Amino acid sequence: MKVTFLGVGSAFSRTQSNSNLLVEAKNATISLDFGRTATSSLEEYGMSLKELTHIIITHLHADHIGGLEEVAFVSRLVHKHRIQLLTTESMLTKLWNHSLRGGLEFIEETPNDHTPQVLQDFFATVAIPSEQWVPIAGTNIQVYLHPTDHVRGMESYAIEMRQGSSERRENRFFFSGDTKFNPSMITAATQRCKYVFHDCQLFDSGEKNIYGVHASYNQLKQLPPAVMQDVWLYHYGDDDQPNVQRDGFAGLLRHLQSFLLE
Repeated sequence: MKVTFLGVGSAFSRTQSNSNLLVEAKNATISLDFGRTATSSLEEYGMSLKELTHIIITHLHADHIGGLEEVAFVSRLVHKHRIQLLTTESMLTKLWNHSLRGGLEFIEETPNDHTPQVLQDFFATVAIPSEQWVPIAGTNIQVYLHPTDHVRGMESYAIEMRQGSSERRENRFFFSGDTKFNPSMITAATQRCKYVFHDCQLFDSGEKNIYGVHASYNQLKQLPPAVMQDVWLYHYGDDDQPNVQRDGFAGLLRHLQSFLLE
């Protein structure tokens, strides 16, 4: 299984691309989220939308789902193929009603046909539960959605992924999506997973980041050294970047950086 970051930037970064992740495995090419810049990053990586088989969504902010309208149009009108779209049933409903419906409900595909479209006309939707391992049909991949606290009232998840049902640490990774600082979740993830990829805001929002909707760098530096050394950071802005390895982290993720798992 190969994991590549299609971007590592915050929502407002102009140089780092949206923090979306590509997973390549036997019989599957999976994007974890698909933000505004994902198509360009995918092409820069040397892959087309036609090669994408699955998309899994963590939450509904534009830097995580802003590219889905383009995927919908291209898949339906050009490739004549529906990519599998996986997330919870409630998230699929919100994704259509609050994010995609305005641009996709009516399209001029057939003259004089005014039948409204639905999400399933564009994607092969697969509603999956949270907090349990779910196999992705036709692959050797399993996914686990961990509920996270990102923004009050917004459904959001971290994604853990493994090959097969193995409990081996070398076989799995953790992608936080977007979340506030949760040291117990991070610590547990480093115990289970070879790679832990965590979003990081390089500044504090208010004293001790009390207004922050992402874990801040100062908060993450409070983790025990044995935990920090297994955590890779992403979702940062275009300002000066700290020397994260000197401070004890595994590293600061870079655009199109890849990792291999057994």
